[in-house]
Amino acid sequence: MAKKQRDPQRFLVLARTGSGPYPHPVEVGLHPAGADSFLAFSIGPHAANAGGLVRLRTVLDEAGTGLNPLFAEEFDAAELHWLVPLLVRLSAGEDVTDEVVSAYRERHGKRPETMWIAIT
Repeated sequence: MAKKQRDPQRFLVLARTGSGPYPHPVEVGLHPAGADSFLAFSIGPHAANAGGLVRLRTVLDEAGTGLNPLFAEEFDAAELHWLVPLLVRLSAGEDVTDEVVSAYRERHGKRPETMWIAIT
């Protein structure tokens, strides 16, 4: 039996780097839904990129208080370490969406783009 496709969910595009050697380009999106949040990663040139959805709890370390070292290279490349404290609070159930948007706007002078992805 096929899985039922859910309605696409909104992701905030928080990083989209320029081209260059691995891990560039990298794109990172966030679907803020408390402890059920997901991050979307796309890594590598568009013709041969790899990507997927990763649960927030996987992106955080075992204690849930910082970044899982497995994601350090991508967060370094995308200059996303500012996001980690907000992800920790999001994982704890806080609604930090407005703070994420505000912090992004302070860094980039505009709101983050939105993309829609179906989470299956």
